[in-house]
Amino acid sequence: MWTPEQIRAVPQHLLEWYRANARPMPWHEDADPYHLLVAATMLQQTQVETVLPYLERFLQRFPTATALAEADEEEVLRYWAGLGYYSRARNLHRAAQQIVQRYGGVVPCEAKVLRKLPGVGEYTAGAVASIACGKPEPALDANGYRILARLLAIEEDITRSAVRRKLWDACRQILPADVPGDFNQALMDLGATICTARAPRCLVCPLAGECLAFGQGRQGEIPVLPARRATEKVHDVCVAIQREERWLMVKREDGRLWRGMWEFPRTRLEGEETVEKAVRRLVARFGMSVQACESVTTVRHGVMHYAITLHVVKCRCSGGVLEASEGIRWVSLQEAQSLPLPSPMRRVVHVLIQQHRDGRKAAAG
Repeated sequence: MWTPEQIRAVPQHLLEWYRANARPMPWHEDADPYHLLVAATMLQQTQVETVLPYLERFLQRFPTATALAEADEEEVLRYWAGLGYYSRARNLHRAAQQIVQRYGGVVPCEAKVLRKLPGVGEYTAGAVASIACGKPEPALDANGYRILARLLAIEEDITRSAVRRKLWDACRQILPADVPGDFNQALMDLGATICTARAPRCLVCPLAGECLAFGQGRQGEIPVLPARRATEKVHDVCVAIQREERWLMVKREDGRLWRGMWEFPRTRLEGEETVEKAVRRLVARFGMSVQACESVTTVRHGVMHYAITLHVVKCRCSGGVLEASEGIRWVSLQEAQSLPLPSPMRRVVHVLIQQHRDGRKAAAG
């Protein structure tokens, strides 16, 4: 697959470039296996610039696997809130518990052992093993797949398992055993800054001379990816129900995205249903009656292949008693801010707080 010249030149040129251009990362000074496990988990499907502030805050609260294992899931989700893909947080929490139970709180350094932990795939295992432990393991993220596909002019869909296995095997052939962590980080940095998905900067790329796609003028066509799934537009209704100075929030128990998170009651608009009818249907579900309902705001957000428009309505409780329970709380807006909230709900809380402040100023004036 590789020519002898590529096998020699690719790691040499890549590492020379990396030593001069490496992005500063927290783990450069402290390559702790647990810290790398948290960072690599956060970096799954999320850009470095987004991850770094979350990583710092998370590690301050949960500095060790033991500290994370001893926390309850709600607190873990609260420190993850806003980062998205919350199954990662739940898997990381479970992984920490297994690390404590099986390995005395010490993150193992063997990739094959790491891959047995919840939520730990080849990329995360390879990143921890190579960067924190110096093990000669590849760690291919989206950047790495793209770079290798272009270097080798791979014309097959790189999301297919067989093609990915081919790229992992190819990476092992050129991975330097003495500095595997630097090599893996160099691939990530090159893909993030030079060999980008769109408009790659081939003229300043240290691997341009070894890149078959660039030599053929096909870097814009490679890597080959499947057609994107069409975006589905949906409308949800969210009802913020106020009783005195407290607001009804419910814990989401279903779904892949926000399970275990807190939100104002919400429902999906059905067919030609109006927002007003959806509000009545949703409130009836809780055995309550409301009055003084008014539109608050509209929040738009994208999740997976959905483009969601969230219609937010504020109402006052006028009848029916809904007591607090494990999945139901009446909270102040300030208390709501301390709960693990999906990003759209955090925006709703912010709007309600601002409205409350504006109302008090108007009354005082």
